[in-house]
Amino acid sequence: MTSQKGTMKNGVEILIVEDSPSQAEQLKHILEQHDYSVSVAINGKEALALINKHKPTIVISDIIMPEMDGYELCRQIKADENLTNIPVILLTSLSDPEDIVRGLECGADNFVTKPYDERYILSHIQHILISKELRKSVRAEVDIEIFFAGKKYFINSERRQILDLLLSTYETAVQKKTLN
Repeated sequence: MTSQKGTMKNGVEILIVEDSPSQAEQLKHILEQHDYSVSVAINGKEALALINKHKPTIVISDIIMPEMDGYELCRQIKADENLTNIPVILLTSLSDPEDIVRGLECGADNFVTKPYDERYILSHIQHILISKELRKSVRAEVDIEIFFAGKKYFINSERRQILDLLLSTYETAVQKKTLN
């Protein structure tokens, strides 16, 4: 079920795609406290319908969901020339390096593992917003074929996007190590 959008004060609209109502509500609450306008979709299929009606500034999507997972949602957003500039943050409890490579392959802009700290997710959003402005003037795509864990992956992303995703993975590992 889709929730109504909050009042937009800073011009940033975020679509949360999360099948867990409690996790969606928790993230929505955090974002609305920081003046973001927020909508919620329960799966990738519903999210695409919402995105095609009104493009959000950023999509934050869980990966494992019914009907259409976060990887496929991201892949479809990045394949559509009218939507490709919408940054996608994959938010998940998955932390295997192969999951990160799959995130790169589908074109994700950032990768945050659950559980996350409020400041951590907010800093990633700010980073995405700053990077989005920088990307308007630079569109250097890289085509890379990599072999990882016995599988072949084809990554077609901007260099900055690849770097952002790899840095977010590193930051997540450091954050988890300091919490333990």
